[in-house]
Amino acid sequence: MSSPSGQSESQEHDLSIPTGVQSYLSSTKFASHTVTPLIGGGGNWTFRLHLLEPYDGKKTLVAKHSRGYSAGDAPIPLDIERQAFEVEALRRVKQNVLCHDGLATVPTVYHFDEEAHVIIMEDCGEGSQTLKALMRESPPTPAVAQEIGRALGEFLGRLHSWGANDSKLLDHFCQNELGKKITSWITYDRIIPMLTSTPPHPAVSLLREPVPESDLDDIRAIISERTKEIHTSRETFTMGDFWTGNILVNLRANPDHDGSPRSFASVYVVDWELAKAGVAALDVLDVGQFCAEMLCLDIFHRESAGESSRKLIEAFLTEYRRNYGGLMKEHFANVAAKHVGAHLVTIAPEVNWGPPEESVKAVELGLEYLMEGCSDRWVRERSVLAPLM
Repeated sequence: MSSPSGQSESQEHDLSIPTGVQSYLSSTKFASHTVTPLIGGGGNWTFRLHLLEPYDGKKTLVAKHSRGYSAGDAPIPLDIERQAFEVEALRRVKQNVLCHDGLATVPTVYHFDEEAHVIIMEDCGEGSQTLKALMRESPPTPAVAQEIGRALGEFLGRLHSWGANDSKLLDHFCQNELGKKITSWITYDRIIPMLTSTPPHPAVSLLREPVPESDLDDIRAIISERTKEIHTSRETFTMGDFWTGNILVNLRANPDHDGSPRSFASVYVVDWELAKAGVAALDVLDVGQFCAEMLCLDIFHRESAGESSRKLIEAFLTEYRRNYGGLMKEHFANVAAKHVGAHLVTIAPEVNWGPPEESVKAVELGLEYLMEGCSDRWVRERSVLAPLM
């Protein structure tokens, strides 16, 4: 598909800057009087378009430009095909994953320029916040957090249930090799280096004692099993990057402005470049990644967000089980627990949740989840994943 104007990107359209995007769109139905960069993930260049004329009743849309490498000061190679997988995922999910109350969904794709590598899609809301930012900066009440958790649990449960029953869908998304590589690398390939590097990672150096070699051998076995599944197996369709930074929440302002809490309006799940065919372990990874992120809120922001994050996790898992439970494989909760552990060990200390003296708490908890996750009793009595049992 060509650009909206019927022409491919030329040198005068630098789609990494607002003026280039504005020029690129100037003769199209998406022409904009203002283009503003959106801060978020580092993989692409993303902008909010303030349209000259409303499109589909919308005054603003979002443009997302991809290249064969990541955005940012230290670009890394990334297969440009990731964008085509994202568009296909968004279109299919929008059509097939319908939640009862419509509170959780994905943005509508309005145009995909395969030559200039631009997606033009629905704006999730100028007032929207990532779930991570919302929970860190102005946590919702426990009641509102439960509403958000229920909406996300229903959405993800329905996604996995639909994905398990569509063989053509799985045939297509089995081809997302970049998604498999990143899923494997970002968590599992980095666990042992994180725990054994010399000099040690600052958070790891604060562990009360080094991780015993016998435990490292057990962790290596987990890594081997999960990595093989990521690269070879298929049982359902997975989002692949279901974390709090890819969830945009809209809260409804209190019309009386009397200081009472805002209410939940909607939530969008964005950034589907890692969507792929998965396995019982991979749909668990969506669940585990999300729960690990919510646990970080309890670890690093317990006083302000701890209660709301715990209520959100419980509601999320309860609703997920309600919508996907009939297809959950044996030991689902155990695999999810181990993935929570892997995320806490490798990712939590690296993404500015807190200083090393706080990050070590995430590493310690992560090791507990990794080593104890095989125990049904431990998962039921000591973990946040009890609602899955």
